[in-house]
Amino acid sequence: MALWALAGELSVWLVAAATAASLFANAVGAHRSGAALDRLLSLGRGAATAAFLGAVLASGLLLLALVSDRFQFAYVAGHSSRTTPFVYKIGAFWGGQEGSLLLWLLLATFFTAWLALRPPRDRDARPLLPWALSALSATSLFFALVLAFAAPPFRLLPEAPPDGLGLNSLLRDPSMLLHPLALYTGFVGFSVPFAFAVAGLLSGQTGPAWVRVTRRWGLFAWAALSLGILMGANWSYHVLGWGGYWAFDPVENAALLPWLTGTAYLHTSVVQEKRGLLKAWNAALVAATYLLTILGTFLTRSGIVTSVHSFAQSPIGAWFLAYLGLAAAGLVLLLSARREALRDERPLETYVSKEGSFLLNNVVFLSLAFTVLFGTLLPLVSPIWGPTVTVGEPYFTRTTGPLFAVLFALMGVGPLLAWRRASWREIRAHLAVPALATFALAAFLAAAGVRQPGAFLGFTLAFFAIAAVLFDVALAVRARAELTGEGLVAAAIGLFARHPRRYGGYLVHVAVGLVAIGVVGSLNFARSATVALPLGGTAEVAGYSFQFDGMSRDPTPYGLRTVARVDVFRDGRLVRTLLPGQMLPADAQAQMGPTAEIAIARGFTRDLYVVLAGYDDGLSTAGFRIYVNPLVDWIWAGGALLILASLYSLWPRAREREADQAARALAAWAELEYDFRAGKIARPDYLALRAEYEKLAEAAIRAAGGRPEAARAVGWRLGRPEEPAGGGEELEPPGPGR
Repeated sequence: MALWALAGELSVWLVAAATAASLFANAVGAHRSGAALDRLLSLGRGAATAAFLGAVLASGLLLLALVSDRFQFAYVAGHSSRTTPFVYKIGAFWGGQEGSLLLWLLLATFFTAWLALRPPRDRDARPLLPWALSALSATSLFFALVLAFAAPPFRLLPEAPPDGLGLNSLLRDPSMLLHPLALYTGFVGFSVPFAFAVAGLLSGQTGPAWVRVTRRWGLFAWAALSLGILMGANWSYHVLGWGGYWAFDPVENAALLPWLTGTAYLHTSVVQEKRGLLKAWNAALVAATYLLTILGTFLTRSGIVTSVHSFAQSPIGAWFLAYLGLAAAGLVLLLSARREALRDERPLETYVSKEGSFLLNNVVFLSLAFTVLFGTLLPLVSPIWGPTVTVGEPYFTRTTGPLFAVLFALMGVGPLLAWRRASWREIRAHLAVPALATFALAAFLAAAGVRQPGAFLGFTLAFFAIAAVLFDVALAVRARAELTGEGLVAAAIGLFARHPRRYGGYLVHVAVGLVAIGVVGSLNFARSATVALPLGGTAEVAGYSFQFDGMSRDPTPYGLRTVARVDVFRDGRLVRTLLPGQMLPADAQAQMGPTAEIAIARGFTRDLYVVLAGYDDGLSTAGFRIYVNPLVDWIWAGGALLILASLYSLWPRAREREADQAARALAAWAELEYDFRAGKIARPDYLALRAEYEKLAEAAIRAAGGRPEAARAVGWRLGRPEEPAGGGEELEPPGPGR
């Protein structure tokens, strides 16, 4: 066993040495060119590959120790047991502190090796690669050193216990097999845009190249983080037994914070790529997102906060705090030194434009992030000047609620605005239909008796955001049908197939609106009761009758399960039979007491949710917590749509080439034509933007050896207002010689 532990420790040190070599080779290579650069990049690729293989070896050794019950290892003894199901022995890999940090290291080295072996094809981004790989290697090196010194995963016990403590009972759930993977993938994935942003700042190349090359990485990380947050909320809902899904717990906030700033970055990256604006915003947002992922890991892993999700006190807190401070100071200095290079290429002409709406969006996102960060850190910093001050869920809901209201209003208006500027006449014309639909909903809600101001405003603003997006899509479909001569269905299919980035984003907006409807409904209209019922007793909650009809107790290979039978009636008719229970684990986790097995009857309009809270020795009387939660399934449906829409935006397409500037210019040109025919942009602005995109396309085609007049041919096929439409020909980026 000592040899096994030595192999694990050496593998961690291999990662540390290889990441240090990669950092050195790429940092030196960033100052070289020609053959010297090629040699250093080759050395860096080899070192990055070795680091990943070392992380794979370390992970494999720890995983093998878990599944084979090697209790000589302190980590295995503390997080697994002989009766732990096999699948949860695998989950124990990231169920503890050392294993979760090793998972982070595995993902970080994988992403670094991937970039080293598959460099971006964008010519403008290639000079950034050595700097970016250096930044990524520095992150991996930090985690490798933490695992080597502060949190060694292969520490041996003086004497092996006969059995382990087992995985925390609350983590023995399928959600916990995927939730940490998704969350960590999002956390580590955001380090790639951060690395290229640092590369741009260090090299002075602050143009759109780094944004362009990391767009997919940013969206991928955001989608993974979104999935992790949704799965965590679902786990909280069906495992913890409190009837809710989000409590602004400090560790929940640790995941929410980088999600907020990452969402803001995804919006402003579009503006820099298309209009050369908000360069400083993008660099600062990516830096903030990276720092918040490190802060989130510090809060979760150091044990400094009290949370059902967090670990015990640990010496790694000092490591993370020092790294966080050094990284923050370095980034502030770097952003300050490059403030001239981060000036926008042109001024923002007016806030009444798509650029302006994105900027206002980001002000709201940052306000949300600051509000959540303040409430999360207040209990940690308040003892510095006096008694500890804590805030609970009421603080977060009352302070973030108005900000989310403003955000949804902007989500409704933003898609209907044009680039550069939008006139009030055009805005009024395009807001008329969504506004009328929203007023109709408001009248329906009033007639239905919805009187709570928060619920009324929340429902109407979420619906307005959805209606505005759908109306804008309808306008674009009609414009495309006019341009190409297609039918409406064919035009819609072509629109979504050719412009997945824009319309995938629109689907995400619809998904967020659905989630908001579920949140508003469940927060404002949930009903609950805590009751003790004798056999045959009933409790009335929100028009439903819950009848206790008996209990049973059965041993299982994994513990003792006690189950109650509860029949649910409405108007005298049996609706569902629910079986809430409790499980007393067979391993050492039994000392923590039984865990609840919640019974939930899910429905589109409401969930029936019953928790077995306790029972007498004769199993004739039982205590229950009963909840009737409306619209919760809207949250999970909206979350599923959000993930699918993100994947749709990420799906590779044959005609999309990362380095094809002509394709990007022509795609923007096509969107401009749709917006013009939809009446969203005035003719002078349309002509100015069209000339800009045509010039960009011609320059790109000329650089690729093609005929620049091909761009004008494509423009004619789009159907300019002064020229006849092309009769249905599809937009296709012209290749060289076409």
